[in-house]
Formats: sequence, C-alpha cells, structure tokens
Amino acid sequence: MDKISLENLNENSFFHFTKKDNLTDISINGLKSIIGENAFGLEKDAKIFFSQGEQGVLKVMEVWLRWLMNKIHGINDRLEIYHGESIDERNNRLSKWVREFISGDYLEDTQKKEILFEYFYNYLKERVYLVLDLEEEKDFDKFDLDATKVKLKKSNNYIDQKFAKIMYGPFSNFDVNTMDDWNMHTKVNQTVDPDKIKQVIDSHGNESVLLILMEIYDKFKNIEHPKFLLDDFIEYAKKRMMMDEIIREEEKLVDQDNNRRIN
Repeated sequence: MDKISLENLNENSFFHFTKKDNLTDISINGLKSIIGENAFGLEKDAKIFFSQGEQGVLKVMEVWLRWLMNKIHGINDRLEIYHGESIDERNNRLSKWVREFISGDYLEDTQKKEILFEYFYNYLKERVYLVLDLEEEKDFDKFDLDATKVKLKKSNNYIDQKFAKIMYGPFSNFDVNTMDDWNMHTKVNQTVDPDKIKQVIDSHGNESVLLILMEIYDKFKNIEHPKFLLDDFIEYAKKRMMMDEIIREEEKLVDQDNNRRIN
C-alpha cells in the first residue's frame, strides 16, 4: 500500500481509521462496508465511515473521547472498573454520572480523565489512518442521513437526546438529520478498491494515529475554541511519550549493564 504524508493532503481528503492488523487484508481486498463493533444498535446497514479534512479528524476525536468517557464511566462500564458494585452503589454512581456529564463537570474530573486517556493513548497507538479516493454521488451522498440523529429524533428519552448532543458537541446541527463532515459514510455495502487507498503518515514518517493526531492538533491548536477533552488528552499524550522514552532509555542502560557483567 502506498503511503502519503499529511503535508500532501488537503481539507477535501477523506480519512478512515482502522487497526494496523487490517492493513495487509485491505491492501489486497480493499475496504469493505461493515457494521463496526461500536455501531451495533445504531446502524442497521453496513457502511464505511470517514472524516473530511484534518479539522474533521480533530472533531471526530473529540466526539470519540466524549463517547468513550460515557462508555467507561456510565451504564456500560466498558473497562469493568466498577465491577462488583452493589445495585444501590451502581444506581447512585449512575445518578451522579448523569449530572456530571450534563453539567460538563466531567471535563474537570481528573481521575476519570486519567482512566480515559490511558485507554485512548494505547488504543490510538495500535491504529492507522487511511486516506480514501472517493467520488461524491458515486461513493457517497453528502446529504445522506445520520442514523444517530434519526434515532434520537424519534426517541422521547430526554437523557439519550441530551447525552448525544453533548457528545456531538458544537460540531453538529441536530435540527437536520444529515451527516456531518467528521462523521461521513459511504453508500450502503460500498467497497473501496485497494488502488483508491493510501496509508497516511505524519511529516516524520510515523504511521500511528496517535502521532498523526498530535501533528494535526498542533497545526490548529491556536484556533479559539471551548474547552475540549482533546486539549487535555494531547497534553497527557505528550507527557506520557516523554515518560515512555525515559523508561526505554533506562531499560536500555540496564540491558547494557547486564551484558557487560555477563561478558
């Protein structure tokens, strides 16, 4: 699979997020529409999701962080950190969480963010970005519907509606059901051929989504915006990378010392 640097892409580029382990199959068979593990219950049709432009990447990452924050600390208990709590403890925790999420206090909850960021940091390191050569009308319809918006508009559940609007943040207009630039998808059961796919790398040749995201973020960080989880995550990631490098250097020194003693 050919690679392309961020420096050679523009705001009309279509970014798709996937596991490193999928690259070999994609390079041979292309990208096929599926209902992803995180789309069950929301999507009924198989599609390929993508974000438009680097700012679309930043938007989807912020939404992803908010969505995961709720999945981890809300009713799903995604990481099972609340496993073993009693029914009363669970109900009390969830009641407090609803208030925290709706009020925005979760943005300042250091303990919850630490758990989220640790998970997301390792998650992104194992993912890569692809850029897709898609044609409007042929491959996608920019006025296609967002299944989440449609589902929520039919729902009378105030909490679900409120949570979704918080997760989508300022990036979406819930008055219309059409998809947004950060959450676009192909037509149903579409396939993208291998020759229409390239792997994205940053300006230093790195391929992990984590490093690509950090480079994109630095490019736009001075644009005025409300407080986002992404701001705190990038700060966390930079500090964590420095710590990881120190640990690697210390391990290298220990290995060298052990080798000298053996020899």
